[in-house]
Amino acid sequence: MNINQKENLCSITGLPDSSIFKEQTKELLEFCTRTHAKAVMLFISFDPHTSEINNQQNDLALKAIADRLLSKARDSDIYAHMDGMNFASLTIETSKEHVPILVEKLKNELAQPIILLDGSAIKLNAKIGIAEFPEQGNCYEQLLDISSKAL
Repeated sequence: MNINQKENLCSITGLPDSSIFKEQTKELLEFCTRTHAKAVMLFISFDPHTSEINNQQNDLALKAIADRLLSKARDSDIYAHMDGMNFASLTIETSKEHVPILVEKLKNELAQPIILLDGSAIKLNAKIGIAEFPEQGNCYEQLLDISSKAL
């Protein structure tokens, strides 16, 4: 990652932002095209609870979400904090079972309550939209549009 890319990491989650995710996605899709691999974009969204928690605790929730997403990631997976309570991922599909298993693991991990600074816990409802490359889209924009609308 170059210096400009480090500037585009989310200061809260440590994940790439949408511009870096777009760049990384294009590179991975070019690799998939050359190798005839399949990939899947996941768009992960949460019902925002910002009215219930203050900014510091909202930041804690975002960091917890990022940590949980990364706990299920492989080295080749790309994750990003898109904006607000929205995240995205691109993964190379290794088998027909890969994506359903990954989505189930993510849903289970993300369903766990997040403990806030005051000791209270919140449970965020995660929704995951899926778009498959190349079947449903052959570029970043198509995959992002399909996955975000599939929630």
